[in-house]
Amino acid sequence: MSYTHLTERERYVISHLKVAGFSLREIARRLNRHHSTISRELKRANSRYPIAIYWYDWSQPLAKKRVCKARHYRRKKNLRLVRYVEARLRKQWSPEEISQRLFIDYKRGRVFA
Repeated sequence: MSYTHLTERERYVISHLKVAGFSLREIARRLNRHHSTISRELKRANSRYPIAIYWYDWSQPLAKKRVCKARHYRRKKNLRLVRYVEARLRKQWSPEEISQRLFIDYKRGRVFA
């Protein structure tokens, strides 16, 4: 099954089925989704607004915002990785060379060990 984002309609259905007392697995079965997808969606919404009810009309705009948010900040926080890449760039390595070498060194445990 290929990955697709939850639609506004699916969030609406999740909201109503959750209020009706259906289990995560039953909601997932009715939407033809994996139960962990439903679980993650409910956790994301409740981490922002810690209440017992899932509000689909609040969750949809937040989901649209998340799609546009860059994820490169995770890599920037890894100082070993940043130093590794910067050192190779100073040696005039191309990004392709760095990425291939990083893959090899990472598998051998040389970079982050």
